[in-house]
Amino acid sequence: MSSGNTSRFLLLAILQNKLYLCYALIACILAAVSSWTNFGHLCGDEYSQIFEFAAWKLGYVAHADLRLWEFDSQMRPSIQIWMVVAAYRFAGLFTNEVNPFVVNYLIYLASGILSIASILVFTNAFIHRVRESYRDYFVILSLFTWLVLYSNTHFNSENICGHLLLLAVGLFYGNMQKSGRYFPFIATGIILGLSFSCRFQVGFAILGLITWFFFTSWRRKKFIQWILLSTSILLSISLFSLLADCFFYGRFVLSPYNYYYQNIATGTMNRASGVSPWFAYLFMVSIYLPFGPLYVLATFRQTIKFPLDILTSIIAPFVLIHCLIGHKEIRFLLPMLGFMPILMMETLDELESRFHSFKKHLPLIIRALWTVNVIACFSILIPAATEIGAWRYIHDHYRKPTLLYYEGSLHQKLLYYKRHNLQVIACKEGDPTPCKPGFNALIAIDAKSKEPRPNLPQVYTFFPCGLDQVLPSAINRSIGHFDLYELKNIESD
Repeated sequence: MSSGNTSRFLLLAILQNKLYLCYALIACILAAVSSWTNFGHLCGDEYSQIFEFAAWKLGYVAHADLRLWEFDSQMRPSIQIWMVVAAYRFAGLFTNEVNPFVVNYLIYLASGILSIASILVFTNAFIHRVRESYRDYFVILSLFTWLVLYSNTHFNSENICGHLLLLAVGLFYGNMQKSGRYFPFIATGIILGLSFSCRFQVGFAILGLITWFFFTSWRRKKFIQWILLSTSILLSISLFSLLADCFFYGRFVLSPYNYYYQNIATGTMNRASGVSPWFAYLFMVSIYLPFGPLYVLATFRQTIKFPLDILTSIIAPFVLIHCLIGHKEIRFLLPMLGFMPILMMETLDELESRFHSFKKHLPLIIRALWTVNVIACFSILIPAATEIGAWRYIHDHYRKPTLLYYEGSLHQKLLYYKRHNLQVIACKEGDPTPCKPGFNALIAIDAKSKEPRPNLPQVYTFFPCGLDQVLPSAINRSIGHFDLYELKNIESD
C-alpha cells in the first residue's frame, strides 16, 4: 500500500461521516481553548524533563539549574525535547524574541490535534465491534470525557506516547485484514517506535501487541507483516531514541537502560517517591468520576473474558507491570485512556443484554453520568500549573533588564519561561535586595510562606479581584503560586 493510500485512510477516518466531522471540529475548538486556559505542565516531570532540558539545549538555562540526577545519569529520552527545540527555532524564524508562552500554546494545541486524530483513527478501526445503536455514543465518549479534554493537550510523555499508541493500533487494526498492504505495517512500526521513544514503559504494551501479532500472522500465513512491523519498530527506536539521545547528550547512551538502572535496579524511585500496594490503582482510577469505576470494571471484563483479544494483549501487560512496580501515580496509566471507551461500550452491551433491570434504568444512568461529566469539563478552564501565571506576568510586563529576588519554592523556579535579560537571584527573608541602575527589580514570595509581606506594591497575585484577601489563608497556601512585589520599575523610562 502506498503512502498516499495510507494518508487517504487517515483522512477518511475523520471525514467519512459528517456527524463525526462535526464532533471533531468541536473537539478542536475545545482543544484551542484549553491549550490557553489550562496552561502549564500537568506534572512536574513534564516541565523539568522536557521544557527545562530544552531550555538548556537552547542555551538560556544553566546546567546547574537542571534536575541534575536525571540529566547527568542520561536516563531521560530526548525526542520530545527536540520537538520543543524545533518549535522554538521555528518560531525564531519569524521574530527576534520568541515568546515561550506562544510556543507552548502551539505545542499544546498540536498535542490536542494529535489526540483527536488518533481517537478518530482508532474509533474508525474498531467501530464495527460496537453495536450500531451505540456507535455515536462511542465516538462522543472517546472525544468528550472530561479527563480526555483536560489531559489531551498536555505534552507530558505519558500523554504523547498514549496518543501515538492509539494512532498506531488504529492504523494497524484497520489494515490487518486487507491483503497486499505492507506500508501500514511499516507506518505502524514507526509510530510505535516513536511512542516508545517518548516513554519507555509503553514498551510493555508494544511487546504485548507484537507477541499477539506473531501468532496471528503465523496462523494466517502472513508472517512477512510481522517481520515488517517488528523491523520498523526497531529502526524507529534506533532513530528516535538512540540517535536522538546521542545528539542530545553528546555521546552514545542507552537511556532506556539508564532509566531502568536508576529507577528500578537501584530502587531510587521507590525510596524517593514512596510505594503503594499492587491494588492501589483500583482506587486511584475509581476516584476519577464519573467513568473511573467503569474503566476498572471494563478492564477486568476484557482481560477475563477475552484473554486472546488484541486489546487485552495491549492493556493487560501494561497495567500488570505497573501494578507490580512499587511507586504508583495515576498519570502512569494515562496511555491506556484512549482504549477505555471501546471496552466500556462492549461491557455496556453485555450488561444490557443480560440484565433487564439495567436496560430499563440505562437512560437515567447515562444522564447522571453525563451530567457529572459536563460539570467536570469546566476543569479545562483551570490552569494546570498555577505558578506559571506569575512568570507570564513578568514576561509580558518587564521587557527591560530585570532583577527578580526569588523567595519562591524550587518547584516554582520555572526558568524556561524567563526572558534572556531576567536575572533570578535566590534570597531569603531579610537578605538585601539592591536595585541596580537601569534594572527593574521585583521580589517573588511563595504564597505558602508565613513570613510578613514586604511593604511594597503588590503587582501580581494568582487570584483576581482581590480574591486572595477574601479566601481563607489555608486555601491560598494550598494553591501553588508566588506573589510579586515591585521594588523598581523602569519600563516607562
